[in-house]
Amino acid sequence: MKSFSIVGTGRVGTVLGRALAAKGWTPRALCDRDMKAARESRRLIGGGSATRQLRRAARGADVVFVTVPDASVATVAAELAGAGGRWAGRVVLHTSGILPARALEPLRKLGAAVASAHPAQAFPAKDVRAGLFKGVFWGLEGDPEALRVALGIVRSLRGRALLLAEEDKPLYHAACSLASNAFVALERTAAGLLAGTGISEAWAAAVLLPLVQGTLRNVKNLGWEKALTGPIARGDVGTVRKHLEALDAYPDVREVYAALGRRALAGLPGRRGPGPKVKQMMRLLGGG
Repeated sequence: MKSFSIVGTGRVGTVLGRALAAKGWTPRALCDRDMKAARESRRLIGGGSATRQLRRAARGADVVFVTVPDASVATVAAELAGAGGRWAGRVVLHTSGILPARALEPLRKLGAAVASAHPAQAFPAKDVRAGLFKGVFWGLEGDPEALRVALGIVRSLRGRALLLAEEDKPLYHAACSLASNAFVALERTAAGLLAGTGISEAWAAAVLLPLVQGTLRNVKNLGWEKALTGPIARGDVGTVRKHLEALDAYPDVREVYAALGRRALAGLPGRRGPGPKVKQMMRLLGGG
């Protein structure tokens, strides 16, 4: 199987199409309701036919990727099923992190093997490098034949596979969202706090960026335990109390600080923990 069509030429579909084309796959239909978006993706992918017509995607490609927003996956599957074409022996993959493979049930009933294949990666633009998939885990769930094809794609893109049960997808996706989206929100919140000292938010972000990058390197190289530093890790109750007092003017941020502080405390192993100060710190952070 070496040809593909894409329904939904947004960031994920386009970056995936570029990566597959670079590995020798042949692009067929690049389908989107917005012809400008479809044409842009054709330019970036380097081939294929830009179209608004789902029937073009319903014919001629070994693998069809449905890379539309989650709320549209089931609708697109039904429309593809009604667009004609022979589906037996073909594979259809959607890239939603939370929807199960059975969102593609209308195509499964026509003989297609279906699966969900979600790359645990952020896609900020359509023109990011195709190598973005290297080392990335893909959450996979669905029919055996579709999973076999999806595994081959993941390996060719130098990614790694995480096989999921349907019932585990919401928890999996929540974890991905917390690690990525919530992380961005947290860093912007921190920059906003620092801007309260009188500097610009952009300058505040620049001040914090080396700290963030160093912390991520420590997590990667040392693991969660050793990467945790700061007043909670060393049991500095006085400093944490001053933080909380400073955050009284920002009640939403104070709540986030306290909740994450409790999670950090819970992760401290006994041999590193600050002994009797743990309970005091937990009470201070609202943990009883």
